[in-house]
Amino acid sequence: MKKSTAVPLSAGKVWQDWEQVCQVVRETVALGVSFRIAGNAVAIDATVELPRTLQAELDELRGNGWLRRYLLSGDDPDREVLAFLDELDVDVSVITTRAGVLTAIQQLAVGMRAHGGHLGLDIETYPRKGQGPPRPAIVLNKDGAPAERQPKCKNDAALDPHRAEIACLQLFAGGTHAFVFRGAALQRVLRLRWLRQQHLVVHNAGFETLFLVHYVPRRLPRHRRNGGRLECTAQAVGLLHGVGYGGEGRRLSRAAVAVLGLDPPKEYQISDWSAEELSPGQYAYAASDAILAHRLWSAMEPELRRVQHTDGRAWRHWDAYELQRGAIPAVADMELRGLGFDHDEHSRQAHTWAVALAEARHTFHELTGEPPPSTPAAKQAWLQQVLANHPGYGADWPLTKTGLLSQRAGQLKRLIGIDTVRAMLAIRANEQLINNFGPRLAEKISPLTGRLHGHFSIAAAKAGRFSASSPNLQQLPMKRAPEFKACIVARRGCVLIGCDWSQIEMRAAAWLYGDPVLTAIFRDGRDVHAETAARIAGIDADAVSAAQRDGAKPINYGAVYGQGPHGLRESAFINYGVQMSLDEAEHACRRFRETYRVLYQGLWHNYRRCEARGYILIDAGRIVKAEWETDVGGRLRFTRCCNIPIQGICANAMLRAIALVYARLKAARIRGGLVACVHDELLLEVDEDDAEKARQILEGTMIDAFVETFPEAPANGVARAKVGRTWAEAKG
Repeated sequence: MKKSTAVPLSAGKVWQDWEQVCQVVRETVALGVSFRIAGNAVAIDATVELPRTLQAELDELRGNGWLRRYLLSGDDPDREVLAFLDELDVDVSVITTRAGVLTAIQQLAVGMRAHGGHLGLDIETYPRKGQGPPRPAIVLNKDGAPAERQPKCKNDAALDPHRAEIACLQLFAGGTHAFVFRGAALQRVLRLRWLRQQHLVVHNAGFETLFLVHYVPRRLPRHRRNGGRLECTAQAVGLLHGVGYGGEGRRLSRAAVAVLGLDPPKEYQISDWSAEELSPGQYAYAASDAILAHRLWSAMEPELRRVQHTDGRAWRHWDAYELQRGAIPAVADMELRGLGFDHDEHSRQAHTWAVALAEARHTFHELTGEPPPSTPAAKQAWLQQVLANHPGYGADWPLTKTGLLSQRAGQLKRLIGIDTVRAMLAIRANEQLINNFGPRLAEKISPLTGRLHGHFSIAAAKAGRFSASSPNLQQLPMKRAPEFKACIVARRGCVLIGCDWSQIEMRAAAWLYGDPVLTAIFRDGRDVHAETAARIAGIDADAVSAAQRDGAKPINYGAVYGQGPHGLRESAFINYGVQMSLDEAEHACRRFRETYRVLYQGLWHNYRRCEARGYILIDAGRIVKAEWETDVGGRLRFTRCCNIPIQGICANAMLRAIALVYARLKAARIRGGLVACVHDELLLEVDEDDAEKARQILEGTMIDAFVETFPEAPANGVARAKVGRTWAEAKG
């Protein structure tokens, strides 16, 4: 297929204008026929046999392409993407036979020798038959013209390797020729050892890895000198350009604009890739993704490897990139395995939340004689009335950006002594549990595996932390419903093993800034929260009460993240339920500064350095530029200059741990593997007979990753792995 090929129109009846086409469509639809765009053709769904003349006209219109163009409002839908391929100056060859694969590989090899040695790769996928809703029919107006608004045809099953198929695979080695493999050629090239020996470049390599590992096990390149490599331009662009840091922000279209100054059309992303005959535009779109990945890598690799110097310290983005890239196979394996789910336990908990919600609503009605407010306006009016009846609380009540009274649960807790407020808080808490973790969560269970297959985005947060979705395992209701982890269970004959780091953020702060007092606490195996509480109260650590220790948690974490007295007072109450006056918050901050003087001085020194150079430097060459902080006007705030380096180095520790434990489990031939990564915790599911060996590997790996990330930092008590049938037991 040449890059400028348009939809061919065959010879036949001369159609005078679109009205004649419209007349055929109207007559056909009147007989119960519907139309769907299927690649380069139109699928016709009919329940009756059409009159011979009408059928002949319809066949001709479908054969010469006029029917497809008419149903797409008369436009050539391929024009834009073919024009973009012209801009890239690349021809596309579609390979469908096994015999054509060898010729294509020979041409690709020549291209790699001439253009950097790497190979751009991309795949397109489609849902298997019966997985998800069918593609919608074209909506027509009464006059037979296509409606201006057509239904969206996105089907998430296409993103699930358990429920989808690979439609085609695209390869580009540089130069002016790209290849799209379909059918027998696709199956052939997927299974060639040649493919896994190449230096492959993919945008969002996690997606391709999911499908390639699922369909062609052990066929992906390994990061070794004598084999292939797998690069991810999505990870690279996040490090070099921010681009929204992660998730949708790093999508290919935004990366192409940021790095190459190209704006690729994306309309064909959710087109019908299951069609027997794809359109020229679909082939052009598919090939362009591989072309862009190749060119993105050529542009970004030198910048990733460039050595830079800051404050006498040499660093490069490449070190952070290697950490992120190294986690891709482990994360793909984790997503494929999924989590076991106990439907009965979940139903029991969901029923408990529903009962509590009904009781809270009944209580509110009994107290006020009215149903609880349900709309934003009604809730605002209710809060105004509560504050009017209790003027002592309303003087400094925080407002939203639009000037309305804040209704955050953390703020409402200040009114916890008021009966109606307690009822409203109970209503809100149980509504959120039901909406986020009730039936909607159960709907995400895979119909094929019976398990939860969440998605994890590597380094999606600005500091380098993971994010999660479908479901968001980072936001499980640990505080509101700590029993929820009992819903996550091991399959029959297996166990779960959980391990997290103890107080790693405080340990990171001690190491980053070399605070001798904080370091000594960890070296001696003492409780940092009890120690802080003791210093604030002026008592021995042994005399600290449980309440005093709990009160020290927000002080420790708030201080290392740069909070002042006002911020500490608010976050202590919202996040920990600890009430303190402004004077108490000021006293706590002062005592923290006095106790951990070196840490406090280090936080301010780092802030001034960040301001001077215009970016926050995180361990291993990850940065956050001031211009990327768009939500605060492109400024580097003190709190973020405190927070991001600590969060970032902890993220690096997790990236090391997840890649290392994945490799060690495989090397030890453990039957099972990773199933979840939540904040600073890893969760395994393994065969019962391998439990103790896997537990030792997980615990040892978490310790090793900590030591590698924080050389010479005290590691005693930093990690301990536990075994259980449920996640709750493994968390223990």
